[in-house]
Amino acid sequence: MAISLTGKLVITFVALAVAAGMTTMIVFLLKEEDSETPVTTTPTPGPEPVQEYQVGVGIADITGPCAEITFMGYAEMGQKGGGIHLRQFSRAFIFVRGDTRVVLVTADVAALGIAVRREVVRKLQQQYGNLYDIRNVILTGTHTHSGPGGYLVDFLFDITILGFSKETFDAYVDGITRSIVNAHNQIVPARLFVSSTHVLNAQMNRSPFSYDQNPAEERQRYNSNTDTELTQLRVVKADGSLHGVLNWFAVHTTSMNMTNRLISSDNLGYAAMRMEKELNPGRAAGKPKVVAGFFSSNLGDISPNIRGPRCERSGQECDNQFQICDLFELCFAQGPGEDMFESTKKIGEAVFQGAMEALNKQGEELNGSLRVMHQFLEMPLETGRKYDPVARNFTSERVRGCVPGLGYSFASGTFDGANILNITQGTLTNNPLLDAIASVVARPTSDDVACHAPKPILLATGRANFPVPWHPRTVSLSLITIGSFAVVGYPGEPTTMAGRRMKDVVGDALRENGFEPKVVISGLTNEYTHYVATFEEYQVQRYEAASTIYGPHTLDIILSKLRDYTIAAVTGAVIAPGPEPQDYVNRTISLIPSINIDTTPVGANFGDVIQQPPEVVRPGDTVRAQFVGANPRNDLRQESSYVAVERLELGHWTTVATDADWETRFYWERVGGQSSRESRVTVMWTSSEASNLPHRLTYYGAARGEGDIITPFTGVSNSFMIRAVTKDNLLYS
Repeated sequence: MAISLTGKLVITFVALAVAAGMTTMIVFLLKEEDSETPVTTTPTPGPEPVQEYQVGVGIADITGPCAEITFMGYAEMGQKGGGIHLRQFSRAFIFVRGDTRVVLVTADVAALGIAVRREVVRKLQQQYGNLYDIRNVILTGTHTHSGPGGYLVDFLFDITILGFSKETFDAYVDGITRSIVNAHNQIVPARLFVSSTHVLNAQMNRSPFSYDQNPAEERQRYNSNTDTELTQLRVVKADGSLHGVLNWFAVHTTSMNMTNRLISSDNLGYAAMRMEKELNPGRAAGKPKVVAGFFSSNLGDISPNIRGPRCERSGQECDNQFQICDLFELCFAQGPGEDMFESTKKIGEAVFQGAMEALNKQGEELNGSLRVMHQFLEMPLETGRKYDPVARNFTSERVRGCVPGLGYSFASGTFDGANILNITQGTLTNNPLLDAIASVVARPTSDDVACHAPKPILLATGRANFPVPWHPRTVSLSLITIGSFAVVGYPGEPTTMAGRRMKDVVGDALRENGFEPKVVISGLTNEYTHYVATFEEYQVQRYEAASTIYGPHTLDIILSKLRDYTIAAVTGAVIAPGPEPQDYVNRTISLIPSINIDTTPVGANFGDVIQQPPEVVRPGDTVRAQFVGANPRNDLRQESSYVAVERLELGHWTTVATDADWETRFYWERVGGQSSRESRVTVMWTSSEASNLPHRLTYYGAARGEGDIITPFTGVSNSFMIRAVTKDNLLYS
């Protein structure tokens, strides 16, 4: 399908504008005096009979196509997949008490939306009837920026991927469903404990100027402009053994930068893998018995790239607002490591250590009702009461939401990515030329302009509906309460202070009703709506504020709803479900190239070894082998691997590592340009210790032939030994 010149300009413009974040969750119930939300009241329930919790845990491989599909997150059209660093997984937790159950999933994806959730629910209902539905299946994303995109349906999110990717969509749906089924099959009586700790040297606030706009009295309640607390929910079986752990911590999964072309679950994925290795000794990566889930929290203005931003050539400090690089010189931040791989490991290790510290605390045992609150909100029509963050109460002033729109500073991106046009953050005035270009997408109405003020609208996405809506108007908001423990599910990225206000409102409502609350924020839940900044942060229009798409009072509306939901959870009131969003999957378009047949060089076969590893390597060396390959999109090998590092034990080759392990990397590339049908695969593994046993690298592929016939094949390297070095620098076994 040819793209017109105008179309190319629009796509290029929007692609440069989209930058930074995305992840997902659900729930049900509501009531409070002076609330406009329809409420059905019920008599205040008497003391509930003592009931134990039942909890299931499950994990599944959801790795999507690792070749040729553009990654979701940085909106960098050239960032197409070329292999695997770490596989993507979905970790599911099912909580049951009496007739109430809720599914809470954390998936290694940038974000999840209503389309994926609907299909997951449909598949679950084929097996379990109405036991699981759109109300109690809650999907969240870790927000990794290194996974294939094209599955969110809303046009702005898929445009830089060249439209809808059914391959990605099906991979995520199938894997997430499988993780929930696995959790369903592992439901057992359990006790729940909450603990917390603080993780230092793993994050920085990337918009401190915005944060400082919040009232001084409010800021003085906190020790820093980042939320350093890691909160953990521990699931313990009746026999005292560990069943699973859920961790919430605020950090962007952007240690892997926009130059990366390997699928990676990034720093939170590393933390999960590391914790599962620790808790499941001897078990393969991705196959744990005790499942460790890590959830994104109020990460909106939080970066893992703690060395801060600098101009790429001059090395000068920059922030794309007050300190600007030269034209076409990128301003971006780096993590604590020497490269993005080391930075991912260092941040992930810090989060893992915090999780283990929380695990080793006694914790507070949870008792009480399990409640699930969920409502669909049509945000442009929603109203709420304005919140006073100093007095920590709601005023009588009514505020409203806006039709979705993105501000100018959205195009500036953040220093976790890069801004090649040097559009500055904090932009408060329009540019006639950019307005003229953006009007090709849609024009904001005078009411839109007034509603979003002081944001100058760059893209009136709420007015754009071709081929499908560019942004969601209707979103999910959710709340789970387990006794005094509450999980707020927000469909986007709250800033640090926005998340703190959510915690305050829910915590105060619980405290008023006799609870000693512990509240966590689960960002990127059930839908992706960019960011939510506080009203004060919104006034200065840095990236996070410009990306608060429902206007300056978005947070006030959400806070009003959350107070209602919390009181409903305590009193047993029921809230209306709200208007469910339309299904646009069948209206999507895709310009993603189809998969060609695979060919080999003359005289070669698929799986032939092009480059053999050396016969002897030292511990810590990176061993590599190169193979005649085929397009990995032919077979995603979920629950399997493209790579096996094998060791000869008692006459049998035993797998010691796969492409789910940190120590391996799987690279795929075309040979001879984009039109070529020949592929080359490189398998790499970093050895850890000396061994007297032979090792080898194995590659599993699948070739597409005429008639789309898929033929599996295997490539095997020569064996090699891993020998240590003596003081005389001689290798020995």
